[in-house]
Amino acid sequence: MSPTLLQRLLIPQAQPAALPVAPGLYAFDRASDQQRTVRYHLRVDADGGGLLVVNAIACARLTASGVLIARALLQGASQDAAAQALAQHFSDGSPPQQRQDVARIHKMLHELAEPADRYPVFNLADPSAGLRAARLIPPIEADLPLAAPDQIQPLLPRLWQAGIAHVTFRAPAAPDPGWLIAAVQAAASAGLICGVSGRATDLAAGNLLDELIAAGLDHLTLAYASHQAARHDAWYGAGDHALAEALFRRTETLALADVAQVPLVQDTVDELSATLDRLLTLGVVNVQFFAVAAPDAEEQGAIPAAGMAQMAADVEAAAEQAKTLYLWQPPVLRNPALALAEQVRQGPRASSDVAIRVEPDGSVIPPRGPHRVAGNLLRDEWPVIWQDAAFQAYRSRIERPTHCLICPGLAICAADCPRQPSGWAQN
Repeated sequence: MSPTLLQRLLIPQAQPAALPVAPGLYAFDRASDQQRTVRYHLRVDADGGGLLVVNAIACARLTASGVLIARALLQGASQDAAAQALAQHFSDGSPPQQRQDVARIHKMLHELAEPADRYPVFNLADPSAGLRAARLIPPIEADLPLAAPDQIQPLLPRLWQAGIAHVTFRAPAAPDPGWLIAAVQAAASAGLICGVSGRATDLAAGNLLDELIAAGLDHLTLAYASHQAARHDAWYGAGDHALAEALFRRTETLALADVAQVPLVQDTVDELSATLDRLLTLGVVNVQFFAVAAPDAEEQGAIPAAGMAQMAADVEAAAEQAKTLYLWQPPVLRNPALALAEQVRQGPRASSDVAIRVEPDGSVIPPRGPHRVAGNLLRDEWPVIWQDAAFQAYRSRIERPTHCLICPGLAICAADCPRQPSGWAQN
């Protein structure tokens, strides 16, 4: 999909006076080319944009025009009829261009049903899609630290009811394999896209990966700090690098979507190009970046605030040179009370700026800013949580323009200025 198409279909445009599709959750069953049933869920948000989830294995964000096209096609309309509906509600774009938009959404519907080993969120990983400039979309993903099944299971239907279709379980050191398998099974039963993230050391034991796939795992995210084994192992433990590369080779063989999570500190940034090249040889094209940053240069190893923009420019250039699909995660404020390696292993608070952190007790925390609880998923309805002061403060930063003349065009700036510590996650 070209940046031009992304701008038209995945970035907000002027909305019609009345939304063409009313907010809510819509379900559709369609037959695939192989004559099997494909289940589509279309979440339409208050601004007319939305989220399309397919078979609980893949999803894509859509603007109001994309929502209109998708619903028309899923209702059985022809591409010509969908283009006519688009022209009735949206004036931008010539008729040939609108027909092309419909054809590409039609193609996306088929690709979402057969994601193979692609990362399941089709356009979130594309930085040219950015975040909506006018209003922050509701979260599409929740990051949950692994806990006992009786703690995890009640949270999952509540996520689905809130319209959050994607959950990633954070595996701690030496996780209980039974808990992890049960969590993935419960997510699959709830209709959620499901991922697991952690160190290879904690996920490579025995047949755990095979059991997770059998339980319904959709993607695996592994920490990968460097192409050099010694440097990676200094952050994540002896032998972890070899295990990570072995798991990446297995995910490629199994056609399981895989993601490398790369921490950005001074040591890893210096050799990032070689690291990305190494990941490509392992078949890994999806990469998440998170920076451990400090307000000044005194915290050895962390990225100083004054250097964040240049660091981001170097990282984005390296990722684009390697043709990597990359996603920025909210930067993490350096905590001098912890060893830097310990903070690197903790990772970011949440997977992206359209994710939330949910603790096992149901506490919901925005992905950036102070560690403030916005409500409890088990007790509070989602609209109440979304309007809590913690989320309002978060959205007030994210929704304001953050691109400037100092570092124009950086994808990291779509959410917040990377040079401002107040916009980092304070864990």
